[in-house]
Amino acid sequence: MLRSFLISLFLILIAYALRVYVEGFKPSRRNEEMVNALEGVTIRSYGKSGFEWTIKGERLEVVGRDVKLVRAELLSKEATIRALEAYVDRSTGRGWLLGDVLLLSKDTRVKSQRVHMDLKEGEFRGEDGVEIYEGNNRIEGEAFHLRLKPMRIIISRARVNME
Repeated sequence: MLRSFLISLFLILIAYALRVYVEGFKPSRRNEEMVNALEGVTIRSYGKSGFEWTIKGERLEVVGRDVKLVRAELLSKEATIRALEAYVDRSTGRGWLLGDVLLLSKDTRVKSQRVHMDLKEGEFRGEDGVEIYEGNNRIEGEAFHLRLKPMRIIISRARVNME
């Protein structure tokens, strides 16, 4: 009696182990989307007021409507913007610039870490601190709103260092 119980228990354990082993080879169908990746890309984008952006990146990943650029560079007549990563919604032209964001225009340099952008409107907003350099003047602030055409910067809690 005990022997037949132990043999039955052993067969059940073997069947369970074989089932787990076989299911390990089945492809998992989780909520995964197709990711396309490209190296060294250039994209053109147009805004409402005639902005033409040339967007470059070392690597581009596309997931649905969203585009992720690594080591992104956005170029227009008014400004050049660089960031470690850029996330852009292709249909709206809105997104985020993350990591060492640097905006260069004629006489102005703007540095921040996280910036919300709207390429169609030519507007950029940041809330993680900002440093602005105009000539020898340095302005620090907690948040900013920048419009490119015409160039206008609104800074929250600004501190100015004039040299």
